[in-house]
Amino acid sequence: MKTIDKTGILSRLSDMEHVVIELGCGSAKQVKHAIGIDQMDYDGVDIVCNLEEGLPFLPDNSVDIIYSFHLLEHLPDLGFFMAEIFRVLKPGGKKTGTVPHFSNPYFYSDYTHKTPFGLYTFCYFAHETPYRRKVLHYQKDINIRIVRQEIIFYSPFKFINLFRKVYGFVFNASVFMQEFYEGSFSKVLPAHELSFELEKQ
Repeated sequence: MKTIDKTGILSRLSDMEHVVIELGCGSAKQVKHAIGIDQMDYDGVDIVCNLEEGLPFLPDNSVDIIYSFHLLEHLPDLGFFMAEIFRVLKPGGKKTGTVPHFSNPYFYSDYTHKTPFGLYTFCYFAHETPYRRKVLHYQKDINIRIVRQEIIFYSPFKFINLFRKVYGFVFNASVFMQEFYEGSFSKVLPAHELSFELEKQ
């Protein structure tokens, strides 16, 4: 798929003081001032491309913040795409957004979902993590810092949602409680999504 720069924004990147991108922005950006990148040619999209091929049109160390909301789970090769995110972010640049939590029962209804996410998923891209449980670090050239992660509890049913807000308060009270939730309660009290902020080291 050919990359289409609809607004000519790529030629102006080097002159921009602060480069903010929203990946998979769809027809309506959640971050209004961001450069919208999507595979579909919606009106609000600035750059149309195949995200499965990465971000080859963006220079190394050129982006300050990358947002994405329920996009990463659709990509077939998370390791490759995280390497692309790491490449284009400036040192100290941030990647923030949301992904479905693996316990979300609706995750498996969407046949386009490829990767489930939990507390430890992004730990595989970090040399140091805030969690007691340690995991392997396969891509040594990538080093992110996990600034924050929050387990979001939500239900489309309003009555149930009242209880889920209490779960969120309790299980996000500390890193220990987050790990306690995933290890002991995720099968009986499913979460909705994981909100995260990562920083390039």
